[in-house]
Amino acid sequence: MKTVSIRRANFAAIKAQAEREYPYECCGFVIGDAATEEVRPIPNIQNQKHAADPAAYPRDARTAYLMEPGAQLAVLNEIDRRGLELKIVYHSHPDHDAYFSATDRRQACAFDPNEPDYPGTAYVVLSVTQGRFSRAAAFVWDEQRRDFVETQLLET
Repeated sequence: MKTVSIRRANFAAIKAQAEREYPYECCGFVIGDAATEEVRPIPNIQNQKHAADPAAYPRDARTAYLMEPGAQLAVLNEIDRRGLELKIVYHSHPDHDAYFSATDRRQACAFDPNEPDYPGTAYVVLSVTQGRFSRAAAFVWDEQRRDFVETQLLET
């Protein structure tokens, strides 16, 4: 099983973002290659979508995230332009455990429910309890199980 590693300073930045954006979910990407690793926070627009159309978006940002499309696309274009990889997609769970929910899986397999949108990319979920980081967990796609499974998360 693939181990997910993240540089200590980058993990600290993501934890700080999750605490800063509490009680709402934060989200973003970690991009890089063998020599580079960079965090790219993406604005969560779930509250705006919920306010504009609560029927279509019944959950607010306390229990859901929706990456701002322009910012998300800009990072994906940067990855292509610089020849990097999308290493990690991350988000937080305010006042809930760090687990990969059914909603998380649907978002990770938005184009095809049987395949991840970003093969080879890890997903990291951070639990933030009462405004403080409490735990993180990493998930990767398992070809045999055809699902995401928890794997080891290492700070390097």
